[in-house]
Amino acid sequence: MPLYEADAVVLRQYSLSDADRIIIFITREFGKIRATAQGIKKPKSRIAGSLEPSNRIRLQFWAREGKELSQVRQAELIHSYLGKTPTLVKVYAFAYFSELANEFIQDNQPNPAFYRLLLSCMDAGEHHALSFSLIRYFEIWTLKLSGLLPNYDYCSDCGKCVKGIGFFAWPESGKVKCAACAEKGGVHIGASAAADLEAMMRVSPDKYMLRPQKRDADSEIEQWTQRLLHLHLEKKLKSYGLLREALHGL
Repeated sequence: MPLYEADAVVLRQYSLSDADRIIIFITREFGKIRATAQGIKKPKSRIAGSLEPSNRIRLQFWAREGKELSQVRQAELIHSYLGKTPTLVKVYAFAYFSELANEFIQDNQPNPAFYRLLLSCMDAGEHHALSFSLIRYFEIWTLKLSGLLPNYDYCSDCGKCVKGIGFFAWPESGKVKCAACAEKGGVHIGASAAADLEAMMRVSPDKYMLRPQKRDADSEIEQWTQRLLHLHLEKKLKSYGLLREALHGL
């Protein structure tokens, strides 16, 4: 059975037996990996602490072609993004990032761009006060890297450039229209929200979080991204409701 090594972020874990767990990782080299971690429920397990969700680790695992589950050999902690005293908002935000990654990343298919997105957003969330701005950034880039973000630069009907002035969006059809063609239908993305979308395409999440935050613009983008995500996932993610409630409580 071949032995592989990779940088990885732990997305989630769940019970397999009295002593073992199944761990889901995202890696730069291999995409999403599902692996059994034998004996990590035992008090003397040397790797249990490294395999907590939101940890970045150096992972060694065995994998056999045709087998759904790999097997963890070793895990060395590189960094714990939650740290020793995480806030509730940070716990929910990173859980939401992990849930989106788990839904959108294919098993055993390398996706280095998404891996970089996850790391950069977790870095930004660790070093800045978490806000809706970072959540929107992660959602927009998740949709873009998955090929699910419509082209919002031009009106689908008349061809007018709308990215600087705002638009109306129809998530179900992927169309965006200028105000004249929309006749007040669709999800409204105003000029301020459109400017935020353009900034997301140009700067890192760390720099994006330094921009002045506008609640109305964020709310408009939220309506669009959540409808797009629900359309393609056909379900609501449990972690988002908890995250939204926690952020509104700040």
